[in-house]
Amino acid sequence: MGMTYLLLVCGSVLLIIPLVIAINTAFKPPMEIWYVTKLPSRLYLDNFKIAIDYTGRGLINSLLITGPSALFSVFVGSLAAYPLSMLNSKGNTAIYFMLMAGMYIPYAAVLIPLFLLIKKIGLYDTIPGLWLVHVAYGIPYTTLILRSFFTTVPKELSEAALIDGCGVFGYYWRVMMPVARTGIATTFILQFRGIWNEFLFGLTLTRSPHSIPVTVNLQNLTSLSNALWGPLMAAVLFCILPMVVVFLVFKRQFVAGLTGVYK
Repeated sequence: MGMTYLLLVCGSVLLIIPLVIAINTAFKPPMEIWYVTKLPSRLYLDNFKIAIDYTGRGLINSLLITGPSALFSVFVGSLAAYPLSMLNSKGNTAIYFMLMAGMYIPYAAVLIPLFLLIKKIGLYDTIPGLWLVHVAYGIPYTTLILRSFFTTVPKELSEAALIDGCGVFGYYWRVMMPVARTGIATTFILQFRGIWNEFLFGLTLTRSPHSIPVTVNLQNLTSLSNALWGPLMAAVLFCILPMVVVFLVFKRQFVAGLTGVYK
């Protein structure tokens, strides 16, 4: 048991080191950037001012893109996962494998036709266009995860709800969703993280400041020959903050969902 804890502590330290370096670099003056292991001689806040200038609007865009996309993909995924978890048939198996196949299609394989489609329907360089793309790509993922949670809900609840006069949709909304809220919270966090960190769709399907996500804005702080490491690390800290807030809000449900505990 002691060796297990030691390995977990070592793994945690390895994961924390990049964050510590980013925080340390974000507060350093330009002349001290290359002294990675040394603390800054003074707190240099200009890095954060530059980071806000480059990524401020992108952060707002990413919030407007990620929040609705994650919510709607989880909702639609739950609607698809509900019948898949309730019915046992050969058709369910076929649908299950189709969803799995959809998860493994790489973004790059559909990027050109997707670009042409989004442009044709008038959603190029718009936040709703990215909503549509992220929801379409997120549905297979959210459906498979929520199906796994829904199948663990006791069948007796369904029988009792039907006896009490609860319809199919009523059982889904009043019973299934509240009981599986830990799974829904877990799926939302995972989907939020995936959309927040997405780069390729944002780079391809947007071009103006009012729609470009922050992940694309970050490349403005780098070039082929140089990078503004201080402002870049400050911008990275800004990008991490929304994910930390989302995790803290749903922390209890997320941990319960990972451990299979329903409370």
